[in-house]
Amino acid sequence: MQIITFHGDVETTSYFLIQIEKQLRKDGYEVCPFYFDAEKKTAEGTDEIMQGAYFLTFNFAGLYGEDMWLAGDGREPVADTYRLRCINIIVDHPYHYHAFIQEQLEKRADRYMQICIDQLHMAYMHRYFPQVKLGPFLPTAGTEMLCKPWGERTTDILFTGTYVCPSHFDVFINRNGEEYSQFYHSIIDEVLSDPHALLEDVARRRLTEEIPEATEDELRETLGHIQFLDYYIRFTLRGNVVAALADAGLKVHIIGAGWENLPCSHPENLILSPYASSEECLLALADAKLALNVLPCFHAGAHDRVFNTMLAGAVCVTDSNPYLDQILIDEENVILYDRERPGELADRLTVLLQPQMDEKLQKIAKTGRELAMAGHTWEVRTKICLLYTSPSPRDGL
Repeated sequence: MQIITFHGDVETTSYFLIQIEKQLRKDGYEVCPFYFDAEKKTAEGTDEIMQGAYFLTFNFAGLYGEDMWLAGDGREPVADTYRLRCINIIVDHPYHYHAFIQEQLEKRADRYMQICIDQLHMAYMHRYFPQVKLGPFLPTAGTEMLCKPWGERTTDILFTGTYVCPSHFDVFINRNGEEYSQFYHSIIDEVLSDPHALLEDVARRRLTEEIPEATEDELRETLGHIQFLDYYIRFTLRGNVVAALADAGLKVHIIGAGWENLPCSHPENLILSPYASSEECLLALADAKLALNVLPCFHAGAHDRVFNTMLAGAVCVTDSNPYLDQILIDEENVILYDRERPGELADRLTVLLQPQMDEKLQKIAKTGRELAMAGHTWEVRTKICLLYTSPSPRDGL
């Protein structure tokens, strides 16, 4: 059976897809990759390849009218010309994609399956888009790297990810005047004050309090426009943790853009590197002792930083949620912290980075790597996906 993959213009999800393709080929599938930048990098496609094939992508790449992915007459997506059966893995909350989800229902509902990386994202889909066929819960995974010996690692604390100052989103918060601004900030404040609060639930409750007559369709439509609140909360949490570490005197190596704008008292403790590819980030993790994760509003899933860190032989330092609580044990395979108390995390890491704690950290790193190798690689995730959708390379999905 042929599986067509589509690499969009986001390097991270393209890297995920490369790892999935490797396992698909090992399992006997014929994989035909296509690329967003078709002039530079493309794959030969024929009618024989397309007919009866399955289409696999991340975040709707190839499903929203890219020029290189239209049929010969330029009017119809290839996915529809050949009636490809589509699997789309989304790595953000569904409220980022309402319009795209609705388009799948209108154009290819009988040939579309969506996979979510968070169990509560799946619950959101059941509530607001019950017509969409969902695949298995599939948390993001990690990629194995050769581990550098502990004594040769030169980075104490590493964080990979971007930063945008929350005030950047004020243009959206304030665009409809003071009353709306206060309304949005009341939602933000409630979510930030309660680590268990879901943005979509708080927003829905506040909307129904303000507009009791709002219909279900109107609520769903409004929830499709709260992305700026998600980003505001995400970068506030991320910035708070990193600033607490830097202000406590800890050197934090960061790979990612925007951190020169972080408000903190001791920016000299931030060692900044520009954006790097997924491969380069993995190499940096293999040179780190500790790697920080701040969950981006995932309440029942995992970020790939967790498992990439473990597979690189570093100690993952992360906040948690009910899903992660089922698989992670503090100071056994991970260092867990409370995002509400970043100062306590700074004190704890200061102690753990003392030379006499090296043996303890190495043991945590070893146990974490064993955990990730056993069940949290893209190879394992690919097999789960295939078991759910097709038992054999010769069968249809």
